[in-house]
Amino acid sequence: MSRLSIVHFLRANAVVFSSVVQIGDSQEIRLSARALAVQRQLEYVDSREFPLLFPIFIKPIPTPPIDAEPLCRHTLHNCPLIAVHSVRVIGISSTSVVHIGSTKTVEAESRVKHIRQLTERRKEHASSRRSD
Repeated sequence: MSRLSIVHFLRANAVVFSSVVQIGDSQEIRLSARALAVQRQLEYVDSREFPLLFPIFIKPIPTPPIDAEPLCRHTLHNCPLIAVHSVRVIGISSTSVVHIGSTKTVEAESRVKHIRQLTERRKEHASSRRSD
């Protein structure tokens, strides 16, 4: 059953990286993001340095079985409205959804590869502290 979504006030300061603000019904929402987070001790940027060929980005994600247990559900909507007075969101990021309404299917996938690069001096200092 579709319902009418009424929102008096919605403020989202930031909606980034494959995220959605949806008011009203939808059939499906599909979100996908790939991110490479590089932390360096010395500042250096080269967009060609890391191709997105890491296994984390291409490895298939196993999906849980949907029909594992029978689901009995009874929903009664006495009012054909979804009424919201106000929503305030600081930030929505990395395949997230703020949804006021109904949807049949939501699929969201976020893959992040973190890389830390330290200078040799810092690595030597860290290893000498471990041996103490």
